[in-house]
Amino acid sequence: MSGEEFVIAMVAIVGGLGFAGFLFWNIFSLIRQWINKKSGNSDINPQFFKALGEFKKNTERRIANLETIVSDLEEERYRLDETHDTMGDIEIEEEEVRSSSNKGKDDDGNLRNMLNE
Repeated sequence: MSGEEFVIAMVAIVGGLGFAGFLFWNIFSLIRQWINKKSGNSDINPQFFKALGEFKKNTERRIANLETIVSDLEEERYRLDETHDTMGDIEIEEEEVRSSSNKGKDDDGNLRNMLNE
């Protein structure tokens, strides 16, 4: 190979590699722009973040209010269970048991009839 052919070959190789690099760079930049456009990260305005922060504060406040309401209801239920346990339960006897134990007592019959109704 003579000197002129060598120089032409080197120029062709360098030029070809430069052109191929230019093409690949542009293709990859187009792909990157397309991905950014699809993801929606290109234009994020600060009003969105402000509204998101306000929504978060309002949600946390509402959750705190609901937690206090639920804890108050649980305390009330616990108190009612305690008072229910201390008071005696009312038991109503069946008619057969009543009739066998109270054959001679007609006074208690009216009260028992009222309880059964």
